[in-house]
Amino acid sequence: MADKNRIFRIIKIMMLLNESYNSWNARKIADYFGISIRTFHRDKSLMEELGIPIYYDHNLKCYRILDNFRLKSPDLDKEETEAVFLAAKEYQNRNFPMKTELESALAKIFNSLPEYLKGSIGSYIKNYEIISAPFVKLEKHQQKFNKIKEAMSSNLQIMVKYYSMSSDEIRERKLNCYNLFFNNGAPYLSAYCHLREETRFFRIDRIKEIELLAEEYQIPEDYSLDNELAATWGVEQGKEDLALKIKFSGRAARFVPEYHWSDKQNIERINDNEIIFSIKTSSKEEIKSWILSFGSDAEVLQPASLKKEIEAEIKKMLKIYQHN
Repeated sequence: MADKNRIFRIIKIMMLLNESYNSWNARKIADYFGISIRTFHRDKSLMEELGIPIYYDHNLKCYRILDNFRLKSPDLDKEETEAVFLAAKEYQNRNFPMKTELESALAKIFNSLPEYLKGSIGSYIKNYEIISAPFVKLEKHQQKFNKIKEAMSSNLQIMVKYYSMSSDEIRERKLNCYNLFFNNGAPYLSAYCHLREETRFFRIDRIKEIELLAEEYQIPEDYSLDNELAATWGVEQGKEDLALKIKFSGRAARFVPEYHWSDKQNIERINDNEIIFSIKTSSKEEIKSWILSFGSDAEVLQPASLKKEIEAEIKKMLKIYQHN
């Protein structure tokens, strides 16, 4: 996990050490996060500086946090408070599944602020608006979220009836739930699928029925959502990585470099009006749609197989418009 995510790693370490059914020593924690033991001890030192009572239980041979420890309310300054409320505003725009809990937490934070901050924060937030892209409305899926959260907290398998967009079929799947995440305004579950015998992504709004089972499971120590997403363009999990080179020209050559599309991207500027965009991904259909969205300003240079697929798609589109 990158240093910029250190605080999130520490929060996760606190959660792991509070698990009554599991034990964590330095090596196990280091392997879980893909860090060195030395890095873990640096994290441990920072936790101690923050007043988090982490200790080593010599009988159980693992690290623990005192049972009666609770984090105090954060002493936020004006900029930190503004950042929290703006981030929350973004989640509210996207129909965050725990919207009620989020609003309750914000109310507690707001009420804990000094009086001089309350007025300025209220007017400040009103002056900012975050325009969201299309998103899935989550109100009617709240019970699914609750069951999945219960399954993850209890390490219990679930049985679902899942609609697959690609096959246009509903099938039963037995799943071990690993992670909840959002992508392009849609909620996803990362889970081990017993039917496919591999980790897959499932859109929660496409789950038709969900049943909590009595069978337990454990998340593999080497599992990482970041690793699962590393080879994807969005969430499509292909069987092989494709090495793509795309030439963008005109407006697209100016637009594409403005965004960070992937950690694996490389952009080579040919001239003021052309760039070469290189990427490795297993998400062929997703990136194909992305390329087509740029129209004639995008040209696939490699692989040849994708170039042919793009050409075939353009011919089908042309037939539609010629027919009309």
